[in-house]
Amino acid sequence: MSDLQDRFLRLREKVLVKRPILEEILKKKGDKSLYDYSSDYIDVNLNPPILHRQSELLTTIHEAATERFGVEVADGVVAQLEKYYFVSTADHVGPIVHPFFLNSNLMIELPFHTHNDPVLKYVVVLACANVSVNNPHSRALIFNTAQGEELKQHRLSFLPSNSHSCSVYNMRAYMPEEVTKVRKRLHEMGRDEGVPKGTEERIESLIDEIYNTSDILTAPSYREQMSKTNIRLWKKFFAASKVKRPELVYLEQEDIVVRLITKYHLHQDTVINHILFDPKYEPYINNYFEGIFGSFSRAHASGTYLFWALPKGSKCNLQLWRKGNYLVSKDETYKIELTPEAIGEAMRNRELIPSLLLNFITISFYYGLKCLGGFNQVNYLTLMKNAYIKMNVDLGNYRSIEVCSRAQTKEICDGMSLAFLGYDGGRSALAYGLDLILYDRPDSWDKIVSLSKHMTLGEAIDPLMPEIYKISYDQTEWEQDLVDLTEKDIMHMKGLDAKIEPCVEIREG
Repeated sequence: MSDLQDRFLRLREKVLVKRPILEEILKKKGDKSLYDYSSDYIDVNLNPPILHRQSELLTTIHEAATERFGVEVADGVVAQLEKYYFVSTADHVGPIVHPFFLNSNLMIELPFHTHNDPVLKYVVVLACANVSVNNPHSRALIFNTAQGEELKQHRLSFLPSNSHSCSVYNMRAYMPEEVTKVRKRLHEMGRDEGVPKGTEERIESLIDEIYNTSDILTAPSYREQMSKTNIRLWKKFFAASKVKRPELVYLEQEDIVVRLITKYHLHQDTVINHILFDPKYEPYINNYFEGIFGSFSRAHASGTYLFWALPKGSKCNLQLWRKGNYLVSKDETYKIELTPEAIGEAMRNRELIPSLLLNFITISFYYGLKCLGGFNQVNYLTLMKNAYIKMNVDLGNYRSIEVCSRAQTKEICDGMSLAFLGYDGGRSALAYGLDLILYDRPDSWDKIVSLSKHMTLGEAIDPLMPEIYKISYDQTEWEQDLVDLTEKDIMHMKGLDAKIEPCVEIREG
């Protein structure tokens, strides 16, 4: 065994120790092609209790979609969800250009083309908006150029650097003067960074067409701007292929959860009402959800108890803990009583933001919605589900157990390598969304489909193991020889670089 193989096997083993659900998925389905694996997305477990609750969720999604995209789109989305009760929750709100989110949505699209049902019209995304603006996926338009054998990445951001610590959930809209700055920065790239004139002109035209229109500039928030612009951007992918593709519908999971709780759970006798307000539930929540990623840990003072606070004038989220009948910040500068009236008003004012745990308790465990996600989500969502069931067993909530037991938490759509960019006569790298527009060609979609039929789930995830390793372990625990492994090392070792045929390519001239 070569040194490279040995290092990769040690790396993979260490990752899967921290990601046992990912290990289970790879053992069961790692040899399936991406094409065949994605076909399972549309199979959904439904039972009478889920169907009984389903109308509340669908009514709420219809309301949110109507406000943003109009009643025709909302009707179509709900008609689809009634039959195919699943969404993606993999995305973070931001331009849909990063390979993580680009590929996750392309994976979801694949079975739409073979499952011949006219109701399948939309890739529905409930994206996470409660991420910081400095999240690499939330702020920048990214594209690549090639200078000889070097691939160069360029980033354009509408939001200023002093907004990096802010939550996207409450972030203001970008303004016309910030679009002007982006255009100026683009011209500097052409002058100083070797961006070809034709590429510069195409990006500028794209900015004007998608990001610099009156309806986008008058939108009240950055998240609404991203929602609407992502739909327009998505339509431009694979335009030269002339293939009929589903539309993208992009909403925020926190907004859906706030609407659901406000309308159906503040005053009604539901398990969510008891989780929020019933002191009898607190010890069970503390016991079963302690230490789960995306939940909270009192022992390590991480996460938050059901909500984050973002008081008026504050840029950063405040961690909250339950003390008696109040949620209180660590420094006690923020305090709110756990009453339906106070919590409802604070959510409506966007002063309280539902946590990741509360989001999934609501949409996945209570309403039974199938949520496709990434390598992190399949792990923590399954652990959350198990904890939720144990809590409800102890409390004798058998209807809640029946619904949650059918919740599907182990299907991964994010973290796969599918769309590749070719350059320098044979080299390849993961493509970004803008690359699909800049370097599009008539056979680009055919190449996506072809690769999905020849690359397995395991092969698609293995090159990302170094990145997953760094996320899974604290930097003080990193082993340098494992950190030094690269995506290219693994692709070469496993022969993937010979298997990959890029869907787009930078060609000289």
